Amino acid sequence: MNMEENNISIITPQNSSEYQPTNKEQSLLEVMLNPDYRTKSVVEWCRLANCDRKIYYNATAKPEFKALYEAKTKDLIKQSIGPVVNTFVREALRGSFQHGKVILEMAGLYSEKQNMQVNVTFEQLLKNALNSGDDSQE
Repeated sequence: MNMEENNISIITPQNSSEYQPTNKEQSLLEVMLNPDYRTKSVVEWCRLANCDRKIYYNATAKPEFKALYEAKTKDLIKQSIGPVVNTFVREALRGSFQHGKVILEMAGLYSEKQNMQVNVTFEQLLKNALNSGDDSQE
């Protein structure tokens, strides 16, 4: 299996204090991160990574492996954001309200109003106003 064909490259940390997966874990990680295999079963992942299920279950039980997998997953998602945003912009320009709303929210140009009900008595407001006036006189 050639990961370069799928634009996936897994770079293991060079710093010895960071988690470095074993060769089998590395192969498994590459398979798990490959979008072509995202719907495959654990059995299929292990077959593609040329390892047994014990490797998978031992690796996924390690917090360091989980953290590495999550970090690499986030990296892949970040790499895909550009095309997703472009699609949303295109659909918004075609008149899609929902796509336009998301783009405007992302740009900080729109936010939904939230209705809040506040129960305050006139006496509480007056007391707070009088107390805040005391601070300015000192």
